[in-house]
Order: sequence, then structure tokens, then C-alpha cells
Amino acid sequence: MADAYRLCPKCKSPADSEAHFCGACGAALPPLSAPPAGPHHIDRLLDRVSGMPKAVPKPSPALGVPKASPAHGVPAHVPAARSGAISAPIASSIGREPLPVSLDRLVGRTLNNRYLVKRKVGEGGFGAVFEGMQVATERPVALKVLHPQSLQDPTVVARFRREAESCSKLRNPHTVIIYDFDQTEDGVLYLAMELVRGQSLQDIQRASGVFPVDRCLRILEQTADALGEAHAKGIVHRDMKPENIMVEEREGEDFVKVLDFGIAKIKSGDGGRDAPALTAIGQTVGTLEFMSPEQLRGKPLDGRSDIYALGMVAYEMLTGELPFKKSKSTTEIIQYHLHEPPPAPSSLRPDLDIPPAVDELVQKMCAKSRDDRHANTDDLRQHIDEALKAMDTGTARNEAIRVAIVIGAIALTVGLVIYLLGR
Repeated sequence: MADAYRLCPKCKSPADSEAHFCGACGAALPPLSAPPAGPHHIDRLLDRVSGMPKAVPKPSPALGVPKASPAHGVPAHVPAARSGAISAPIASSIGREPLPVSLDRLVGRTLNNRYLVKRKVGEGGFGAVFEGMQVATERPVALKVLHPQSLQDPTVVARFRREAESCSKLRNPHTVIIYDFDQTEDGVLYLAMELVRGQSLQDIQRASGVFPVDRCLRILEQTADALGEAHAKGIVHRDMKPENIMVEEREGEDFVKVLDFGIAKIKSGDGGRDAPALTAIGQTVGTLEFMSPEQLRGKPLDGRSDIYALGMVAYEMLTGELPFKKSKSTTEIIQYHLHEPPPAPSSLRPDLDIPPAVDELVQKMCAKSRDDRHANTDDLRQHIDEALKAMDTGTARNEAIRVAIVIGAIALTVGLVIYLLGR
């Protein structure tokens, strides 16, 4: 299908068969076949592009590790690296016909004699997340469980398996670690993962508003560190957004954890070909507000697409808003991503003291052409470090000027007193 073309219904320009939006005018392209029905967030957004209500709601929090209350805000344990990926026997056991199991009834149950389910902490369209404990080691875990009805959708199951497969390869301290992936005899499909005690970046933004510039840069640096390991292993996240960045407090400092590689694109080692996509023709994955131009156009992705999305996250942290806040429809948001040059964050909030070095950083992250962005996360992290140093230099210079002014004022005062006393 990749070599087939079709015409945009609006401007009649040719478009790739796998594209979801016209690269010339940004109009939504009709699917080659009807996408499957289901509670897919991006499907609803695409419906709006086609003429449904215009308002774009803030995306719902992603199904991920639970948010702990302040009283339970203890640091998560980061285990030593384990070798090997998901074993073939475990993977081959997936696909049993599920029995009608209510997820609420899982509390108090031990899954496969290994994981005690303690309490439900969140629920979404495809499943729920529980706080649990690994029985053999008494290690706290987060248990992500699919709804029984979701097991009937092979795309959802494949996404669940993809998350286990991709995260099992990652050991960066800033990535949520997968411990286990299995299914019970009565069809409960679950992921056991590291339990993160913290809040999503989205929740912190809602509670605190804009971030101090230095805090924003340090969160970006840690997130880029996690993405760098994934990109080096041929994994593109494809859904970077504030809901997928968890922030713990460790020794008074922010500690970032990146989660939800469920729609990650994995590059195979066989000639660089991509692993099979998890979406049907005409169905897009990701979150519209953070999508790179090449992702909207259905082009092959690399790590620079994640860098673009992370740049959009930076806009929200620095200014409290996305650069297309004034857009009145999803079509306008798509047009922004495809064509509008990224504005300086300081131009969105002139009342905030956002340094020029940070403007330059964010604008490069969100360049329309990926060739104009940072080449990789190492390049990005170096730029972040340079921006932090520029801020420190500017702060030191301002402090020196302040001290000089104070000393000058004191000297002038002393000279005036001496002059008056000598008269």
C-alpha cells in the first residue's frame, strides 16, 4: 500500500495511501476502508476534522502507572537491569478465550500465584491499573489489566503486547520498567511494571501553572535521556505528551519517568524495516496536539518526531499553553503543525522572563522539517545544557551588575556624607 496514491478531496493533490492528512492543504483524507469502531481518541479527533463539533478537549490521562497521594510519595525502587526480553512461552500463551471477569473483583486476588492485587487506582477505556505486590519478593508493582471485552480486539491486544515487548528492552533509569507480561487461566491479560510514586506532568501543570525555566529544562533533559535509549534501540515512542511523563520527588529534586510505549514503532534489524503497524488503514495513533508534521502525513518516523512532540510539551511547561491556543478547530491545529513556523515561547508570554537561549532551543525542537531539528537526543541534551549555562551566565552577570550598583550607591552616599561633614 505504501506506493499507492489517492487524491485529496479538497485540493486534489496526490497523497500517500498511508497518509491521514493532505500534505498540501492539511485536509483530512478519507480512509481507504472504514476504520474499526472503538473508543480511539484520535478517531474522534478525525471525525471533528470532517465536520463534527470544533472544540478540541484536552486529551484524557493515558492509562499508565498510578499517581500516589502526597502521603504515599516515597521514591520508587529502580531495580537492577534484567537480561532478555519477553519469553516465547509467555507470549505464546496470550490469546486464551476470556471468561467474564469484572476487574473490580480482582482486588485481593493473586494473579498466577505471583502478583497480589491490592487496590484499583485508575481505569480507562481499555483497562485498569492496580497497585499490587510481587508475592515472592514483596516488591510493590503496578498492574495494568485489559478489560475482558478489549481482548476481542486484536489491535488492542497487539498494542498491549507491543508495550511489553518495547519496554522489556529498556533499562534507562528514566523509563518505567516492565517486570512481567502474562495471562491467567481465566483470560486476565496483565502487565506487571515498576510502581511510580509521583504525578503526571499534566497534573502538575494543572496544579502549578507555568514552570520555572530551569525546572522545565531539567525535566526535558531527563525525558530526552529516556528517549535516547529507546531511539538507539530503534524504538520511536510516537505519543509523547504530559500524561506520559511522570515526575517523582527524590531528595528534593524532580525525577522523571517516561511511560506508555504502547504505540511505539519498533524498527526491525532486518534491513531497517518497521515492525508491522498496529493500526488499520485510515486510523491514526497518537495525540493530535503533539503530533509532528511527518506523523500527521503518515510518513516513516524516527526519533526526531518524538523531539517535536517534546518541544510542544516544553511550550506548555514554559507558557502554560500550546502555540496554537487561538486555533478554533482541529483543522487549524493540523494546519499549524504542517505549516506555521514555531513562535518564540517568550512571544506567547512576554510577562515571563524566558531567555533567548530557551526560545532558540524550543523553536529548533519544533522545526517543521525534521532536518532542521536536533539530529538526536544527544544533540538535544547538549543544547539544553548550553541553555542552562547561558542562564547561569546571565544570572551571574545580572548579580554582578546589581552588586556594582549597590557598591556604587554606598560609595556615593559615603562621599556625600564626608563632603557635608567637611563644610
